[in-house]
Amino acid sequence: MIVQFAGLLITIYSTSALQFYVQSSSAGINSFEAAVFYAVYIIVVAAALILFFKFYSGRLLFPAMEALVVMLATGFVIFAILSAAFPQASQYYILGIAAIVTISLIIAKNLRPKLRNLIAVTSSIGVGILIGLNGFYLAYFLMMLIAVYDYIAVFVTKHMISMAQAISARNMAFLIGSTDVEAIPGAYLSKRDILDYKKADQSKHAKDPQLRSLIRQRIYPIVSQVQLGSGDLAMPLMLAVSIYISLLSIFDAVLVIIGAICGMVFTMYLLKRYRVALPAIPPLFAFINISLAIVFAISDFQAYHIWLGFLAVSAITLLVLYNKLRKGEPAPRRGARGSPKSLYSLKNKTHTSG
Repeated sequence: MIVQFAGLLITIYSTSALQFYVQSSSAGINSFEAAVFYAVYIIVVAAALILFFKFYSGRLLFPAMEALVVMLATGFVIFAILSAAFPQASQYYILGIAAIVTISLIIAKNLRPKLRNLIAVTSSIGVGILIGLNGFYLAYFLMMLIAVYDYIAVFVTKHMISMAQAISARNMAFLIGSTDVEAIPGAYLSKRDILDYKKADQSKHAKDPQLRSLIRQRIYPIVSQVQLGSGDLAMPLMLAVSIYISLLSIFDAVLVIIGAICGMVFTMYLLKRYRVALPAIPPLFAFINISLAIVFAISDFQAYHIWLGFLAVSAITLLVLYNKLRKGEPAPRRGARGSPKSLYSLKNKTHTSG
């Protein structure tokens, strides 16, 4: 929600300052061909990253790659804000200040790794605004293609999962992570689960009196982690910005954001129910299509072929996702004894969304 609403506000108040970009990018780029180009570019970059993660063992390349992305994306956000706040200032001065602030953020993140989420948020805002300024058609077709790619990358080739784990291990600002510890009563665990837990190194738990007390009561702390790709944040913002740029309607853009929020809540529901890695773009895209159907139905209800088309795309997307997930086994409900899977195997396992 921070990414979506902050990105929309920056776009609204910085449109005049970025008018030169809007005018230069709006001609001849709102096409399916341009969306295909962007999608192919993203896939090629993802393939290159996978190769680097697999064969490159050095440490210099990845921080440099991260710094480049942050400089371009976060730097763009800071430049847009400063341009709107100081319209009379020289663009060169603003560009220099934006560069200094961005470099400071990169250094701070390397000194304090916990700042990764903040950098991922600002970078997602920059990417969403930058692509969204190119107009609605490009944004819509690009998100449609990325939804298909995300589904294949997570469920078919599964390379997105490997890439997310590698990025998370290197603490790169391309993911937003949330980690929690869940106390699981021993009655809900199988004997094998408890045996696996006792075999693991519990030296950290022995130092904590609260955890030690829980274990004596046969209540076991299980680490749960969720990672969300920055693209899952940037894509919905891209569509919201494109709607605002194309229709100059804040209401329509907010409807798109509401659809994205509903899609993310639905994704988290699926994640908790099935406990498997999920592509977040397809459910986001499905609920955003519902919002777009409302937008176009309000503006021109007689053009039913348009808003019904958005609803059809949403229904097909959710149906394909549901058919894929229902073949798997849902997570056990609380109160059920035992588990079809070892819950302890979930320790330090990344449940990646997108």
